Amino acid sequence: MLRKDFLWGGAVTAHQSEGGYTEGGKIPAVCDLTSTGEFSDFKDGIDAYHRYREDFDLFQEMGFNAYRFSIDWSRMMSDENTYNEAGFEFYDQFIDALIERGMEPIPTLYHFEMPVELYEKYNGFASRKVVDIFVELCKKIVDRYASKVHHWIIFNEQNGILQKGPKMFFGAVYPKDVNPQTFDNQIMHNTLIAHSLVNEYIHSKGGKVMGMATVVQSYPETCHPLDTLESMKAQSEAYVFLDVFARGHYNSYYYANMKNEGTMPEIQEGDLDILKKGMTDSLSISYYMSTISHYGEESLTNVNDVVIKKNPYLEMSKFGWTIDPIGLRITLRQLYDRYEMPIYIVENGFGYDDQVNENGEIIDDYRIDYMRKHIQEMKLAIEEGVDCRGYLSWGPVDILSSRAQMKKRYGFIYVNRDNDDLKDMRRIKKKSFHWFKHVIETNGEEL
Repeated sequence: MLRKDFLWGGAVTAHQSEGGYTEGGKIPAVCDLTSTGEFSDFKDGIDAYHRYREDFDLFQEMGFNAYRFSIDWSRMMSDENTYNEAGFEFYDQFIDALIERGMEPIPTLYHFEMPVELYEKYNGFASRKVVDIFVELCKKIVDRYASKVHHWIIFNEQNGILQKGPKMFFGAVYPKDVNPQTFDNQIMHNTLIAHSLVNEYIHSKGGKVMGMATVVQSYPETCHPLDTLESMKAQSEAYVFLDVFARGHYNSYYYANMKNEGTMPEIQEGDLDILKKGMTDSLSISYYMSTISHYGEESLTNVNDVVIKKNPYLEMSKFGWTIDPIGLRITLRQLYDRYEMPIYIVENGFGYDDQVNENGEIIDDYRIDYMRKHIQEMKLAIEEGVDCRGYLSWGPVDILSSRAQMKKRYGFIYVNRDNDDLKDMRRIKKKSFHWFKHVIETNGEEL
């Protein structure tokens, strides 16, 4: 049995959904610089800026009691010294509309939407100046919504900083004269300082924080001990952040490794005391896939998209991600064994190029199968003692993918647009809409 107050809902970002690119004082954001031009861009999204109430009505019909979204930094500031009241007013109405429909708003304060000018002027989170600007913005946001928001996520998938690939999601590019790993560690450290300061402020206002990481379960490719070590190293990229959220300090392995490799970031006097303020109330994860680790090889890269090694024992999606529901159960057990903190799943779902059939229907049995198996494994983990308190699906209404591709759809609700043709953006319920509605109605008892 799941908790009676179990959170069921969905999650999106502003830049992949809102559109309204030049409205309400919004300025360009660094996420715009991550789209390759191969598919589309983020300028129109699914027009949620104007249509969010329509989407919320559909979520209410499904029975959602929680909704995760991002507050777009590039909508909240016109430059580093000027806050944009029109942006705050938009989220006033947005949050009120969720509450009116019985959904708990769960804002993410950073989901790759830093104003471009902060990348151009300071190289993003590589700079402590940007840390200061971000912390002050977050304080303004928390002051505004503390009476309406109970749970906050500060950074989305913060451990993505350590994945091999560009760092534009955090508004930064590699300087020519700096070791790339040292640079990654610097962004890691700076964002953990920002997280800790914002976490402390949210607590001072009575709110709770869900420290977030993306977890890609990594299995040793063989039973060779070196492959096991490589697997442990891959997992450490999540643990280094989760340890700060749970314990208030770097874990001994990663800290020693930075020393041994000569990749230690600049740590200012008092920083390690600031990290002690980073202990959150719960942990939250995104989980989509697993990979395998072989000594001396990369198990995951994220250049133009996430690329993982193929596991011969698992199926792969059309987009090259493993389908591994048991990996979710393993992940939940590992995290709870390590931290003994409440855990929320705040992203999980199945991307596919859904098609409308001749009857105007979208029969997405593949998505139902994927999510059914993952929820079942989540329930088994709970039966095994894990304190898991929520399941939020990724992209409950079709949105652009992280690389601005509309054909990689995750939603229970189809949006009638393509990469190049915006069409009418009409919303159409998929078969999975009715399935997930029943799952929520039965609090996960009937899958």
